[in-house]
Amino acid sequence: MKKRLKRLAALLFALALIGAHGTCFAISFNMDEICDSVVVVHTSNSVGTGFAISNNMIVTNHHVVDTTTHYTIETRSGTLLEGRLIGSDESRDLSLVEVIGGNLPTIPMTTDIPPLGAEVFAVGSPQGLGFTVSGGVISTAEREVDGITYIQTDAATNPGNSGGPLLNELGQVIGVNNMKVQDADRISLAIPMSSVVEFLRDSGVEVNFTDISDSSLEGVSGVVIESSSIESGTQESYEQYSNSLRNQYNDILKTIQKENKILLGGVIVIAVLCFILMLAMLSQKEKVKASERNLNKAIEALKKQSAQIKALSRLAAPQTAAQGGEGPSEASASANAPRTVPARTVPPTTVTPNTVPPTAGAQQTNPQPPRRNPMSNSARPTPRRVYKDE
Repeated sequence: MKKRLKRLAALLFALALIGAHGTCFAISFNMDEICDSVVVVHTSNSVGTGFAISNNMIVTNHHVVDTTTHYTIETRSGTLLEGRLIGSDESRDLSLVEVIGGNLPTIPMTTDIPPLGAEVFAVGSPQGLGFTVSGGVISTAEREVDGITYIQTDAATNPGNSGGPLLNELGQVIGVNNMKVQDADRISLAIPMSSVVEFLRDSGVEVNFTDISDSSLEGVSGVVIESSSIESGTQESYEQYSNSLRNQYNDILKTIQKENKILLGGVIVIAVLCFILMLAMLSQKEKVKASERNLNKAIEALKKQSAQIKALSRLAAPQTAAQGGEGPSEASASANAPRTVPARTVPPTTVTPNTVPPTAGAQQTNPQPPRRNPMSNSARPTPRRVYKDE
């Protein structure tokens, strides 16, 4: 019995938790109706979001529409309409666009910011996925970045959410989703509606403030912008902005034309230089050809002279052979004559005898050869002759 009671108590506790969880995520407005007031803004190179402040006017970010002045507006039903820029403020990063032929339901707005931790919802087209809703809470009501005050939330936003509405728990627009902090998780910043109202007034849009009369919004402090009336000043503002854009376009066009003229002049100068260089190369080529022709003529002349010399040599050969039959020429004789070398003469040596002449019948002994001093170059005196009878 006790076990059954414990199981029943656990079951009731689980049901209570489930009920509390379901109540926590319940919203008091129709999100489908809110999304009908949201549009996707298509430009030539980007996709953003906007929301209707009147049946033919939407608010979005400046950086979504800063590349051109005409856009394609896609509603939730899939209808494509033409958008035309009315006014823009780069410092606030806000723009006002007219939807030509539009009949959009307006979205309720308030300048009151919920307290910290209050639940909020971001509606947009992240990565081109239109009419996507993400939830979060108010992280900081006033976050100043680069001198501009934003509402910081942890609602997931991505490229494409820019210009979309940030809603409170009652479905009122409290801000315009603007950007997220890079390299961070779920840190999103939105422009508060107080700045949007100032921008609309500066753009010539008269905003009518009325107290909340819808029963679904009872108990909410502050005021709600139910609708906006466009006065004649809006058209004047559009004309001024169009004229400004036209002047900028004309200035850019003049600059481009001037640069094109400079570029064309440079191309002409380069073409003339290339033509002159080509003429110089052709002239040098002709000179080289003339030099080759002269060289060929000189070679031909040398060949003719060589042939003439060979012919004269052949004619002179028989005469030389005839002269060789009569006798050798002086040149050949001198060539064949033996080579003589003059003999070296030695002066005679005079010998003076130092003896008496021999007598008859005396026998003569062999004379001794003179001895020379090996250390002397002069000959020793010749010895006298000795006879027996002496």
